[in-house]
Amino acid sequence: METTFNFPEFKEVRYAMNPATGYYEKPPQKITFNKLPFELKVEETHEEKIRSQGAGEIIHGRIKNGKYQFFTGLIPATVPDWYFGNDYEFIKGEKKLSLLIFHFAEEGALLTVYYFNWFYKYSRDERNKFVSHFIYQTQSQEPVKTKEAYRPPLSFNFPLQGQNP
Repeated sequence: METTFNFPEFKEVRYAMNPATGYYEKPPQKITFNKLPFELKVEETHEEKIRSQGAGEIIHGRIKNGKYQFFTGLIPATVPDWYFGNDYEFIKGEKKLSLLIFHFAEEGALLTVYYFNWFYKYSRDERNKFVSHFIYQTQSQEPVKTKEAYRPPLSFNFPLQGQNP
């Protein structure tokens, strides 16, 4: 007997690497999800606090008014090219965490972010189990249910540096 796993609602946001800038960029979208910025960059982390949580790399947006628009560590999942992290915001003085799962594909040319708004597993073990179940489900033949009506294209073309668009 196969066990099914019901997932909370999430948003799926796709990015493609722009080799001219080194940032992942969102393609134009009819329906936008504004909790993730237009551009994301992956870099090695140098902060010991982030490394001690298992994240050897970080992903962030551009700096605006002295702060990153988005920032989280990339913690490797049990499957290659899959990572997870979190995002937070304050609602009426209360900190709300959201779980994010990242999938890098096509040798790093494409990035898909699964954003579970205000859903977070506080136990590291439970978080790892949840992420593993989610990856298994996305890699199986069964589609993972999402309420997002518009799915941006898997890829789009950027002109290489020195080329005209």
